[in-house]
Amino acid sequence: MEKQVKNDAQTYTVVSQIKCPKDSGDSIHTITYKKTTCTRVDDIILNFHCSRNSQCLDCQQDYL
Repeated sequence: MEKQVKNDAQTYTVVSQIKCPKDSGDSIHTITYKKTTCTRVDDIILNFHCSRNSQCLDCQQDYL
């Protein structure tokens, strides 16, 4: 399940339900992106939050 919400003209938030790579438990990732002006460049991640552990870098690396 993935849901995308437009915050304003410059940012949007994506909420995804995933399986944790460490223990295969259910978790929810909430990522806020800033839109780039060029389509050849990926949007910039402003904020990443994992519902299980927001300090864990394993999941965050998947979005870089």
